[in-house]
Amino acid sequence: MDLGPALAGRMELDILAGVLAGLAASIHCLAMCGGIAAAIAVQGAPDGRWRRRLAVLTQAQLARVCVYIALGAAAGAIGWGFHETQPPDLARTAARWLAAAALMAAAFSVLDIPVFGGAGGRLAGRVTAPMTRRLHHLHRLGPAGLGLAWGLIPCAMVYLATFYAGLTGSPVQGALVMAGFGLGTIPALTALAAGAASVQAALRQPYWRWLAAAALAGLAVLTALGVWGAHGP
Repeated sequence: MDLGPALAGRMELDILAGVLAGLAASIHCLAMCGGIAAAIAVQGAPDGRWRRRLAVLTQAQLARVCVYIALGAAAGAIGWGFHETQPPDLARTAARWLAAAALMAAAFSVLDIPVFGGAGGRLAGRVTAPMTRRLHHLHRLGPAGLGLAWGLIPCAMVYLATFYAGLTGSPVQGALVMAGFGLGTIPALTALAAGAASVQAALRQPYWRWLAAAALAGLAVLTALGVWGAHGP
């Protein structure tokens, strides 16, 4: 297996796409993921010591990012199989348009507009349900276990980012996309868990969602035109 068939100096673009999607996801999922981050921090240091809470939350977040990286590598390996079984021009064209569609779907998701009437998310939820029902056992592993469970919670943005990662056709690039995605979610969630009221109030303003959606939509257009990333001609 060629681990990086499409790197060619463009891996920073895929990382940037992942970071952008992660930032958009953290803005989109303030209620659920912000609550989870706060709960992990409080549980890790119920005495209120913020240095300890930050350390616990950091461990959990890094474990969550590791889950995303593993998902990206697995998706990239599957994508590599697709690239290898198709004519090169067809594989590149299909990957480019599918990547653009995934980014546009992410833009709609940020605006709470369900793609395909939400059927995709419901299907993914049913597929992952047997695994997520067993996540409560991971808390025994401490903050890292909580982070692993957090990374496996069904989320439309994670599914779309993983699908995009698979279209790179490379386990390495797929892992980099999801590393960028995970890192992009950390700043806002850490600020929310730390109780930064000004940050929370700012991120809840509608214009942040519109800005994130516009950035993803613009990236989708550039990808479709072959201007962006490793999915072009």
